[in-house]
Amino acid sequence: MRAPLSILLDRWSPETLPLPPGRVAAPAAARAMVIGGIARRSKGPLAAVAPTEREADALYADLRLFLDDVLLFPAWETLPFEHVSPNTATMARRAEVRHRLAEAPAGLVVVAPVRAAVQRVSGSSTHPVVVRPGEEVSFEGLVGRLDEIGYT
Repeated sequence: MRAPLSILLDRWSPETLPLPPGRVAAPAAARAMVIGGIARRSKGPLAAVAPTEREADALYADLRLFLDDVLLFPAWETLPFEHVSPNTATMARRAEVRHRLAEAPAGLVVVAPVRAAVQRVSGSSTHPVVVRPGEEVSFEGLVGRLDEIGYT
């Protein structure tokens, strides 16, 4: 399904939009449309960094009205020295963003709060381990692959 307001971006001429790289300032009401227009012209992925989690969530929701390819990169809920594991949904969303960025698709927009943008990202492989129902997999090979990416 195509983003409902993407037709508005089709009407913008390329000369009216700034070219990345760089920083662009836009009023809050126009941010999603400006970022969407820039993303349409971009030859690679774009990062949109918001000051807070709430503002990142709002920008993500607004961008989904203009673009089909938008991801939210969440921050960890825990601090590195805490003895608590982060939420598995957060880990999955961060891994999905890393996987998509490895492909570097043109026009992809990744929205992140500042806190997420400055947190370290795992150096492990971005390729998921896929096992489909009915598929035969070598046990040693599967365990070896899981070990390589950090499972114990």
